[in-house]
Amino acid sequence: MRKNLLFVIAMLFATGLSAQLYVGAKLGYGFGAQKTAFGNTQTATSNTNIYASLGQGIPLGLKVGYFFNDNLGIELGMNYFLGTEQTVADVNMTGYTNNTTAKSNQIRLLPALVYKTDMGLYGRFGMVVPVGGSTTINSTEVTGNTTTESELLAKGSLSFGFVGSLGYEYELSDNLKLFGELEYVGLSIKSKSRELTSYEVNGSDQLAAVPEYSKMINYVDELDANSNNTAYNSNPDMTKAQDDLANYTGYSSFRINIGVSFYFN
Repeated sequence: MRKNLLFVIAMLFATGLSAQLYVGAKLGYGFGAQKTAFGNTQTATSNTNIYASLGQGIPLGLKVGYFFNDNLGIELGMNYFLGTEQTVADVNMTGYTNNTTAKSNQIRLLPALVYKTDMGLYGRFGMVVPVGGSTTINSTEVTGNTTTESELLAKGSLSFGFVGSLGYEYELSDNLKLFGELEYVGLSIKSKSRELTSYEVNGSDQLAAVPEYSKMINYVDELDANSNNTAYNSNPDMTKAQDDLANYTGYSSFRINIGVSFYFN
C-alpha cells in the first residue's frame, strides 16, 4: 500500500514538472462543408438549386491551454467568425428579378482535448459553441418599375457542434512556436428569431408601415390553433410577432489555419 502511494505521488510530481501553460493566436479560412440546398437560381426556362454552407469565411482565433504532461492537455479557444456572403436566391424572370444573399458573424467558444507527439504533430478534438452573433439576409427585388430592398436579421438558439483538427508545430525558440493545421467544424444552428430591420420601396423607408406580424418571426417546435400564425389561427394578432416552425441552418466548414503559440516555462 505504501509503495503504491509513493508511486502515485511520484507520478503526480513528474506530471507537475512537465505541466505547461500556453496561449496563442491564429488566422485561417474555412471552406463550406456539408452543403445543403440553400435557395435557387431561376430563369424563365430553368430552376437550379444553390448548395451552400454559411460556415465559409474567416475565423480569427485566440486560445489558452494547459498540458498536464508532455503529451496530453486541454484548451479553450475563442473565435470571431467573419462569414463570406452566400447567394440565397438569384431569380431573373421577365418583369421580375430577385437577388438575395446571406452572411453570418459569430463569436464561438471551442473547448477541446489536445494530444501532441514529440515530433511536433498534434490533434485537437472538442466542441464548438456559438455564444453570440447573427445572420444578415439582404434582398433586392425589382417588379416592373418598383424596387424593394430589405434586410433581415436572423438569430439562433443555443447549439453545439464538433471541432477536430490535425496540425504541426515548428519551434522558433524555447517558448515560441509556429503552427499550421487542418480543421473541421461540424455545426448546425437551430433558428430562434428573424426580424425585418430595413425595408425600402424605390428608396423610401417603409419599415414603419410593416405590421409586427410581418416584421418579426419567433420560431417554435409546434404550431396549433393557439399559435400566432394565419395558417392555424383564424384570428391572429397582427400587432405581435408571427410564430413559425423552427429549422436548422448549416455552418460546417473545412479550415486551414496558421498561428503562433507562446509557452510559459
